[in-house]
Formats: sequence, C-alpha cells, structure tokens
Amino acid sequence: MVPVKQRTLTWNDLIELFRSQKSWMNGIVAALDVTPQMAHALNEIPESGSITMKVLSAALMCDASNMTGIIDRLEARALVERRADPDDRRVKCVALTPAGKRLRKRIDEAFNQPPPAIAAMPVADQRALGNLIRQALTHAEAQRLERTGS
Repeated sequence: MVPVKQRTLTWNDLIELFRSQKSWMNGIVAALDVTPQMAHALNEIPESGSITMKVLSAALMCDASNMTGIIDRLEARALVERRADPDDRRVKCVALTPAGKRLRKRIDEAFNQPPPAIAAMPVADQRALGNLIRQALTHAEAQRLERTGS
C-alpha cells in the first residue's frame, strides 16, 4: 500500500499538471471561438439524438441557470437546438445542429493531441500514464456504480 503522504502528493501533482496546461486548453477553445464550458457542452451532447438540459447540467457540474446561458450562446451561433422531450413536453432537450457536429469534431481533433507537458514525454511513458489513468477511471466508475446501486 502507498503511504498516505505519497498518495496525497500524487493527487496534488495531477491537479498541478491540469492547472499548468490550462493556457494550452484555453488557447485551443479560443482558436475555435468558444469557451471551455461551451466546448464541454458540445462534447457531452450525443452525436445523434439529444440530451436533457438536466442531464447536461449534471455532466457539466453546473446549475440550471448557468446551463441555460451556455445553451443560449450555442443556440445563438446555430450550434445546438432546443427540442421538447418526446416523452414529456415540459422537459427541454438539446441536440447538435450540423454546424455543431462539425465544431465538435474539430474540438475532438484538437484535444486528441496531448498537451505539451505530456507530448514532451517518451511515447512509452505516455502509454504507461494512459494505462494508469484508465485504471483510475475504472475504479472511479466502480465506485460510482456502488454509490448509485446501478
């Protein structure tokens, strides 16, 4: 078992890595003329079909009023459209427009390139890091399922 101090340092190091790459991420979304939140929303909306505003706000970890503002900006640029849920017309869903699908593809392509701090690592280390992150994600998903009873 890894000592508590080591585990804390590893988590803090991971947070610091994300912080250090923030300007890289902001540069990508700025070049695509969207905010990070708009890019995240576009990524969460299914390629075909739609998602409810409630589910989307949960995925973005923001409140409904903030989600409305993000969708308003995306809708004003014809990247998404609001629809009534076919099962409950009181519920609003969001779907990508063709322009939204094209922009989402560009966002995906940009973020499929590693940030500079990762790209500078030897390929074998990048693969090892990817494997470790996937293991952590597997554990996180198992914990989520355990909490929700799903």
